[in-house]
Parts: sequence; structure tokens; C-alpha cells
Amino acid sequence: MSADEVSDGRGGDQVNGSTKLGDLLLPKAVCINNFELSCQIANLPCRVVSKGSDSSRPRAPASSYHEKHFSLIHDSLREIKERLGKLDTNQIATISSPNLCVVATETESPFVPETAFQSETSFDSHSVEASVTAEYSAAEVVHNDLDHEIHASLTALKSLLRGKGTPSPSNNLSFPRAVANPNAPKVELPPMHVIIEVLKKASAQIPLVILHSGLRDDSLLEELCKKIYFPTKHVSKGEITLMNGLLFYVFGEYCMEGRPASSLYPTYAKLCEKNFVAGLQDYDCLVTPTLENIQSLLLGALKAQEDSRPALCWTFVSTGARLCQILGYHREAVISRDPPKLAEAKRHVFWMLYMIDKTLSLNLGHTSNFPSHDIDVEMYSASDNPQVAPWNRVMISFAEFSKLQGRLYDELYSVRARQERAEVRSRTIEELVTCFYAWHVDFKEIDTAGAQCRSDLNIIIGSSDFIFYSVLTILYGAQTSPAAAIRISSQRYEVARLSLECHVQNWTKLSPNDISKCGIYSDWLIDYASFAPFLVVFTHAIAAHSPTDVTLLSQTLTTLESMRSRSETHTKLCQKCRVFLRFAKAFISSQQQPPSGFQNEEDGSFIFSTTGDPGGYFGDMGTDLGFPTSCGLGAGNGDLESMSAFLGSCFCDNSMMGGIWNTGFQSGGP
Repeated sequence: MSADEVSDGRGGDQVNGSTKLGDLLLPKAVCINNFELSCQIANLPCRVVSKGSDSSRPRAPASSYHEKHFSLIHDSLREIKERLGKLDTNQIATISSPNLCVVATETESPFVPETAFQSETSFDSHSVEASVTAEYSAAEVVHNDLDHEIHASLTALKSLLRGKGTPSPSNNLSFPRAVANPNAPKVELPPMHVIIEVLKKASAQIPLVILHSGLRDDSLLEELCKKIYFPTKHVSKGEITLMNGLLFYVFGEYCMEGRPASSLYPTYAKLCEKNFVAGLQDYDCLVTPTLENIQSLLLGALKAQEDSRPALCWTFVSTGARLCQILGYHREAVISRDPPKLAEAKRHVFWMLYMIDKTLSLNLGHTSNFPSHDIDVEMYSASDNPQVAPWNRVMISFAEFSKLQGRLYDELYSVRARQERAEVRSRTIEELVTCFYAWHVDFKEIDTAGAQCRSDLNIIIGSSDFIFYSVLTILYGAQTSPAAAIRISSQRYEVARLSLECHVQNWTKLSPNDISKCGIYSDWLIDYASFAPFLVVFTHAIAAHSPTDVTLLSQTLTTLESMRSRSETHTKLCQKCRVFLRFAKAFISSQQQPPSGFQNEEDGSFIFSTTGDPGGYFGDMGTDLGFPTSCGLGAGNGDLESMSAFLGSCFCDNSMMGGIWNTGFQSGGP
């Protein structure tokens, strides 16, 4: 042994006296007995324990040995640096306030409560009836040797029914081998002092989200905040999701004030939106039937509609409808057993989802999730608060309007309805027209005196003509049409023109700089209405060579141009309408093109023929719009064949009403 080496004192490895920093920092892995694998896993040099001298063991050169360890240290430091960089990036992306509140939700398996609604034909309901029958029968039995057996079996039956409220594996909403998250998810929330400030504002003036969603309890936000920020018992994921959804809208509303104290409100709004969306995407929210989950789905549907996500909106509404049915919200006998305040909250969320469902069903051509023949729950009543009551009356009236929309689809556009005779369909149309006009008269007479944000409410009522005539356009479109032609009845053309004229007048009254008022008109009317009237007027324009129609289409496009920045829906709608208007102008300006339709003198309708040989008038523009390019037979106005087939798919008797605005095709240019 050289003078530069000393023993480690344990009879093991020798330590070089000139050991460098890298050698000291490197952990020593020692192989004991047959555990050499530990060294391989750790990627460390294997040091075998030996009682004797290890002078005979070959050693790696000192230079390569140290280079290897310095390389390992360098790689470790580089990895640490990269992780620190990612942490810095995440911290910049999050709120810079050190006062964020963090709450944890308990991890629990989703299940259907035993108190959920059971239909009249279920086994459980028959079990209750059978037990009552057995008890009465036992009382009438003559006492004999079997008394003890009857008494024992009856007692067992009662015990079984009493145990019905205990959790049952059949009500679990997850598979037995489902992997559960062992750690309770933690949610970052706005600081408590900010929430207190927001609640003070909300108590002084009801937030718009409460008014626009028609929520019955204007203290709901305060109750949720108290329960979550000062938890004395279990806080569910649904409650946290609902609170974040309400706070998202409240912070967004208060952002518009422009006060110094609200400078961080946009940041908190984004935080609450992130929490809200994450809660909606959680499996528990989608399958667990609770009032808070259903209310969260309602807010999610409203947000999806505002964000131009009709498919997502339909998903939330469909899920909410299923949870409502599980809990029996569609049955008055079930709801009436609850305390009045809770019963009204359940009625409200049910009818709000019903309203959105019927509107989307009509515009998207989907079967409703709320079968009207199986609903007997009463409509919720207007609030006692005079500031909120007019808003509730408007929402209730819209719910009645949605009932008529549901009838329109079921009785005229469903598969069974299409098989009805023409005279039956005509009587149905006349009856529904009468009902819609009666509704319109009543809606216009709603008194808005004393309402909070009365001007906003007046915009909704005053501008409702647009959506009213839009639905009538769909209603008259259900009239029987010739199989080989597009037929536009005089009534349908008239209400389509009225719809577009009302829209142009409504938008003219609004100031483009008043973002709030324009948002009210867009969110309440434009986003929920079908723009099928535009296509009806367009078709009539090229069928009759009507410059007046082209002028109206041009005015409508101008209004859409001014609101196109609000959402993707408005942008797409504007693109589509621009392409149709471009063709109408070019076609009518051309003196070589004869009128492509003829008027029926008996009823004033226009018939747009779909026969002919296509001449490719549309070119690339027609292809971009989705017009079919297949050639037909014969001669005539063939350049309109492609367009005729396309419009026929939109207007003929077997078409879906306003689905064109949800096809997602792009325009071919300005």
C-alpha cells in the first residue's frame, strides 16, 4: 500500500488520499452477498465487500473514473435546472397572489342514492305493495301452528325493506376494478378577502348570472362560498364546481367596472373558469345524480352555447336530463315532498334544461331528451323579489315557448309525424300557428316594472319578434312539398322576411359600442335562433329575380359583419351568408338568367324546380358550400341544379330545419 492511501477502517475499499470532489459526492453502492443488482439499478460502480486486500483487483484508471462521475453530476444538475425552469414557467402562468386558498375534496366512488326516483313498474315499488298485502293478510289468518313462521317471515320482510336505504353495490357508478385516485384533488381558489368583497357587491345588487339563468335562490353563491371556505362538513365536488361556475360569471361581470380594485378580477375569472371546466369534465359530475351537479351542467350548457359549442351544449343538456330523470325531477309527486325552497330549485333547473333542450332539438334536428308525455312536474313560480320576478316571468314564458317548439318537432318533423297524411299535417300547422301567436301576445305584455337591469329585459322582450318569426319559418316549412321541387309557401316567405327585417331593426337600435347590450341580444336571441329565414329569402330572391330580397339580405349581412368578432358562430354564419349573397347579386344582375321558379296563382307560393342539367355556374364557390356536383339529365336552367339539390336538402319536407348553421362548412371567399 502506498503512502497516499489509507484504509477506510472497515476492512473494505481503500480511499485514495488525493480523492477529488466528484469522488466524494458520488454515493457508494456496496454489494452484499447476492444483491449485486442494486448497483446495476442505481448505475453506480460495484464495490464488493472484502476482508482481505484488494490489491489484486484491477482498478479503472483514475482519469476515466472521475470523468464518468463528473458527467453524472453534470447530467443531474442539468435535469435540476430544467425542472426549476418548468416550475418558474408554471408560476408565471398562475396567479401571482400569495393568498390563494386551497381546498381538497374527498375522494369517493360515485353512486346513485337509494332515494332516487323509481318508476311505478320497478321491482322495489312492487315489493312495498306486496309487503303491505302480506301484512294485511297475516292479520286475517286464523291462529294456528304456523303463526310463528308467518310472524318471522313478515318480520324479515319488514327488515329487508327498512334496509333499503343502505348503500347497494348495484347503485355504484364505477367498476369494481376501477383505479381510484388515492390523493384528494386540491383546488386553488381566489383569496378569501376577494370573495368577501365580491359577496358584498352581490348582496347589494344581484349578479347577472342569477338573473339570466333564472336561479331561484339569489343567496346560492353566498351559501356555497361559506360552505367551501369555512368547511364544517364534507364538501362535494359538485358544490365546488357550481361555486366556481357562478364566480366565473360574477368576476367576468365585475371586470367591466374598470375600478382599480378589480384589476385582478380577470385573473380570478380565468382561475374559476379553469376549475369550473375541470369539474364539468370530472366523471363524478357526469354520472352522480345530485342537485349541484345538475345545476353545474346547466351553467356548462349556457357557457357552451355562448362559446359556440352546440355539440358540447347538447351533451351537457342530455346528461342533465338523465340525472333529472334518475332523481324524479320530472314527477310532481316526487318534487312536492321536498321543502318549498328546495322543490323550487329542482323545478327551476329541470325547466331550464328543458327549454334549452327543445330549442337545440329543433335547430339541430335531434330527438329531445325530455319526452313531454312523461312529464307532470309543475312550472316553478316567480320570485317574491320584485327585482327578480320580471326576469323569472320572462324565463317561464320562454319555457312555455319551448313546449311549443317541442310539439313542432314531435308532431311535424319526427319520423312518425312525416308519415301522417297531408290534411293531418295541415291541421297541426294551423293549430300550432294559433298557439305561437297567442304566446307572442302574452310575452309582449310582460310587465318589467321594478326589474333590475330593466333596459336589458326590455331588449329581450322587444327583440323577440326575430326569434318568433324564425320559428314560424320552420313551422311553415313543414307543409307538404312536391318531391322534385323546392316549394316556398307565401306564408313561409312572409314570416322569413319579417324575421330578417326585425333582426335588422333590432340591431340598428343597438349601439355597437355598448358591448353589454349587444351581448344581451346575441346571447338571448341570436345564439338560440335558426337563421333559416335567410335561406328562404335567398331562394325566393333567385326564383323571382327580386332585388328587394337582395337588399334585405345585404342589410342582414351588414349586421352580422358588425357582430362577427363576438364568437366563432357569428364568424361562420357571416361567411356563409356572404357567399349566398354574392351569388344572389351575381345571378340577378345577369340579364341572361331567366327566373328559375314560377308562382302558384292559387296559394301565392313559389316553386323552384330541381330538374335540369348542371352548367357549373357556382364553380368553386358551389363546391365550397357543399353543393352536389353530379350531373342530371335533360336541358333547362341546369346551372341551378347543384344549388337546387343543396337547398332541397334544407327545405324539403323531410329536411331538418336549421341544421345548415351547424354543418361547419367554410365559405369560398369574400
